Amino acid sequence: MLKRYKLLALIFLAMCITLTAVAQELPDAEAVVSHLPAGYGKVAENSRFNLYLREENLSIIVESKASGKLLFSTVQNLDGIKDNATWKGFYQSGVVMEYIEDVKSTNTQADFINMANEVSCDYTADGFTAHVKFPDVGISYDVILKMDETGFVVTIPQDKIVEEMSDKYTVATFTIFPFLGHSYLGQDEGYMIIPDGQGAIIELKDNEKRYSSPYDRPVYGTNIGIEDTVNSMWSVATEPVIMPVLGMVHTEDQIGFLSVIEEGDQAARIMAYPNGVRTGFDWVAARYTYRMVYAQPTGPSSGTVSMRTEKARDFDIVQRFFLEDGENATYAGLASAWRNYMAENGTFRNADDRPFDVQIDFLGLEKENYVLGKQDVVMTSFQQAEEMIGELYNGGVENMAIVYRGWQKDGLTGSLPTDGYTPAAALGGREGFESLKKLAEEKGFTLALEADFLTLNPSVNPVMTYNAFKKITSQTYRKPSFGLVYDSMNYLTPVKTMEIGQQVIADMKNGGAPGISITGITQLMADYYYQNHYHDTTELQATYLDLAQAAVGAMPTTLAAANAYLWPCADALSDMPVAGSDYTYTAREIPLLAIATSGHIPYYTEYVNFQANTKEFFLNMLEQGARPSFLLTWEDPIELQNTNSSGIYSSRYELYRDTIIEWYKELNDFQQQVRGASILQHDVAGNMTRVTWSNGVTVYLNFGDKQASMDGVTLEGMAYKVVKQDGQ
Repeated sequence: MLKRYKLLALIFLAMCITLTAVAQELPDAEAVVSHLPAGYGKVAENSRFNLYLREENLSIIVESKASGKLLFSTVQNLDGIKDNATWKGFYQSGVVMEYIEDVKSTNTQADFINMANEVSCDYTADGFTAHVKFPDVGISYDVILKMDETGFVVTIPQDKIVEEMSDKYTVATFTIFPFLGHSYLGQDEGYMIIPDGQGAIIELKDNEKRYSSPYDRPVYGTNIGIEDTVNSMWSVATEPVIMPVLGMVHTEDQIGFLSVIEEGDQAARIMAYPNGVRTGFDWVAARYTYRMVYAQPTGPSSGTVSMRTEKARDFDIVQRFFLEDGENATYAGLASAWRNYMAENGTFRNADDRPFDVQIDFLGLEKENYVLGKQDVVMTSFQQAEEMIGELYNGGVENMAIVYRGWQKDGLTGSLPTDGYTPAAALGGREGFESLKKLAEEKGFTLALEADFLTLNPSVNPVMTYNAFKKITSQTYRKPSFGLVYDSMNYLTPVKTMEIGQQVIADMKNGGAPGISITGITQLMADYYYQNHYHDTTELQATYLDLAQAAVGAMPTTLAAANAYLWPCADALSDMPVAGSDYTYTAREIPLLAIATSGHIPYYTEYVNFQANTKEFFLNMLEQGARPSFLLTWEDPIELQNTNSSGIYSSRYELYRDTIIEWYKELNDFQQQVRGASILQHDVAGNMTRVTWSNGVTVYLNFGDKQASMDGVTLEGMAYKVVKQDGQ
């Protein structure tokens, strides 16, 4: 009898273990509620949101616990929608893969609607792992979703991507939850967030088919290794994507997300489609490219042959979705969530405790053609720089961040790449620079020498062209300069850039250089050809990151127009955008970048010299909490007309002395009131803007030319007012 009881007990225990395992494999059936479409089960939650999954197509729904409002990742009702099967498959699938068949130039879509597939999920306390397979092409992959208090993060590990028939079928791209938060023909109030310049929004409204093209930009700029670039001295370039973010906000429902690419940024594109462009939907997403087909020239004058990149780019996809509801469901609230996350995870080296200062860039030396060669064009000697600094200091500019450009013997464009630490004799040599350095130290100013380890001037360094950057077709990349002395430039391979950069950084450190301002590598992301093989953006990114880390480990480091992955290596960011590209479909620009970095890293704007409307630019700096920068020369820039810097048309110190002093005093007074604080909210009503800081300071700005009011605050055109927490 005792044995029978033991046997029954063992059977009961086994049943309990089996039931527990089943419960872990299936979504919580009790969480399927009446206001959701059929087939969804609750798979994760945090204190503010529930997340539901329909396993068969990896469709998710995000629900605000406070309001019950929803964000759908797929289209639920296709009644009256006449899009083709490919589009319907795209917007009914949570994850969309594209694959390459042989070397066909057009990718084929593998979605969960139009192609045979197998999906199974393992469930955890905070999410799930989906195992996906498309048996017809032998491709399988995993999708991992984990929820935390910020929202959720989605990962596609590269080591889980299997290509069983890789001789014929290979993965091309992935797009994760492309229709999360989508809208149809203006049925929802709100906007999409795109990373153009500072940031911009595209409103969710019926566009009546006014727009024919989407926003579709590569993260970190045009990939010169695979894409042809159009260079013209008359063209106006669009703003590159320096922050890998996108988002969607439903303002009436007060729910939204900001998605940040944490890994895979070097292989991603940000796409935003206003309704009327291809379909009636508004949607925004990131697409990741692993492989591509390209046209390989077969000879100098013959045709091309289609080729597939010999290997996949080496990265995992990791995309984080910050979720906000209620009053925080705004671009400012979402950017604040991103900023707080970066601060907590060590993105910023130090809190922004540097006193407010103005960045002064001096242009030292250029070259122009002469009868027997080239001659120096001295624009600002080290002694002249000292005089300007002293005069500005006596005028009340108590803090400056100084960057010297064109400090080497062959000048700004003749000394490319930066290959040593020897100040030009024509500017005063080492003795003159040491005197300038001593003055900066006495005043407590930062002083940095600009360094470009990427750009190669082939006219000056012909032997080094053997190390020139090559596109994946093995063709040497050439960048027209439209200059009067040197007509084109090359780039160096990442290996050579690293070699030169490490040596120069060591020379600067040993020689007592006060700081370095790095440009060039901070703005490039590309695939390339090196030593008879294709190399991808992940390799280039890793090299540039190592070089930036070497610099910041050696001396104070400023990064010019730096892509987001380099921010952890910077003591300061310079040459950052204030405005965007002014696309026709954007409703307005937003200070997303400024909000995300405010209170944590010194942030300097583009040169004030070249702004068409300095009054508006000044208000932009107040709006964004930014610091101004000026490019100065002692001599009149007319002296540059026969050099490669002929585009510098306004830089003479005496024209900007009073402006620098006045702006410093006014901006410094404002910065003292918000020092150590971050931007929390940013609200716009007509021409009026209200910026709310974390210490209670509120700034009202009128960007119009006529009187306007907001919250009882009335301002004349192009004016502002700072209101402290006590209302004063």
